[in-house]
Amino acid sequence: MSRILIIDDEKDICFLISEVLSDEKFITDSALNSSEALQKFNIFKPDLVILDVWLGKSELDGIELLKKFKELNPLIPIVIISGHGTVNMAVNAIKNGAYDFIEKPFNSEKIMIVSKRAIESAKLIKENNILKIMAEPKTPLIGNSIFINKLRKEITKIANSNSRVLISGKNGTGKKLIAQLVHKNSMHVKSLPTIINFKNVSEQELNMMFSKEENINQNILSQSNNNTLILDNIDLLPTVFQKKLLFYLENTTLFEKNKINLNIKIISITSKDIFKEIENGNFIKMLFERLSTIHFKCPSINERREDIVPICDYYLDYYNKNQNHKITFSNNAKMKLQIYDWPGNVPQIINYVEKTLILNQDMNSQSDFKIENLPLDMGENIKQDKIDKSMVLSLKEARQSFEKEYFLSQLKRFNGNISKVSEFTGMERTALYRKFKSLNISINIKK
Repeated sequence: MSRILIIDDEKDICFLISEVLSDEKFITDSALNSSEALQKFNIFKPDLVILDVWLGKSELDGIELLKKFKELNPLIPIVIISGHGTVNMAVNAIKNGAYDFIEKPFNSEKIMIVSKRAIESAKLIKENNILKIMAEPKTPLIGNSIFINKLRKEITKIANSNSRVLISGKNGTGKKLIAQLVHKNSMHVKSLPTIINFKNVSEQELNMMFSKEENINQNILSQSNNNTLILDNIDLLPTVFQKKLLFYLENTTLFEKNKINLNIKIISITSKDIFKEIENGNFIKMLFERLSTIHFKCPSINERREDIVPICDYYLDYYNKNQNHKITFSNNAKMKLQIYDWPGNVPQIINYVEKTLILNQDMNSQSDFKIENLPLDMGENIKQDKIDKSMVLSLKEARQSFEKEYFLSQLKRFNGNISKVSEFTGMERTALYRKFKSLNISINIKK
């Protein structure tokens, strides 16, 4: 059950609010001044604070206490209650991080609804912040492809602009990494980005994110102001809420009326073909245009094969970082890795490198070595015939290898009868002998 700390210099107000919330199964405690409030805040550890903006005979007023609470716990939702004469102060409290304010006199239903929303909103933000790794990319851009090189040059410029970014591509192509890097290079780098994955958001949470105009400060754009907002799986946002998002993006004056100057870096991510989604009526074209001032289309790894070996080398070093010896792939092994198809994209390559290292652990316990023989199974998701050995050879070597196999097969087929081999292949006997010599083929001459 959620805990709510009620702070008001009037005992009757504390009692009234406590009674209303207790009926809704909330656990409550109260304080009459700032010193008592700070003490109970640290001991009671509330999920929500309801705070009177005017605290008579108190060391700190409501605004000062609000700032103190935010220092102790930046994610704590705080609902301000105020009298008629302190509305401006309450608005100031919103600017300092309060979730909402309720003007006195208020009714019990209003207190209950706002409290539930505030706690749910804080819970949602807390769950999204579990994805802290999104704000701290540990993996660099790896590869030498045109796509990666262009990205390296443009990422800072794009991150520092006000342009909204849409990143599309199949699963495992690096969309989240690009989002991480855009945030890391933006003006909001010191803040943890707000991350919403529409794959895991309920309708109730969506209603809260896209709250109506009278609750504009609870809107996801207000809550994410002066930060990066990452909208993952944007294609899964229901159309009714797509319309609401589009409405707010096109009507920023609604925020300005509430003294909220939006300063957000919005990054949207989709694994689907967004143009096909628009064509099928699943995504609003105008919203796409609003979200995709800059559109990154992440190609699959099979479309940028120059990046495969660098990725393999990077993760080979990563998984072997605590060892005293160096492990590398041989040139033949690298060629095989490059010409395989990888339907699982980068994650599949990473898993395969780890698997290869495990299967070669008996060999790498002593000294530096090159991995020559790769596991026969290139992963459960790979459905491809064994690569012909000639694929890892130069053109000259491949031709010689083919010719040798071809003539050995013909000799075997005709039991070493040179005349029949000559007749079948259309080569004179003298030319055949020269060819056999150049290919190191030993024969037992039969006429």
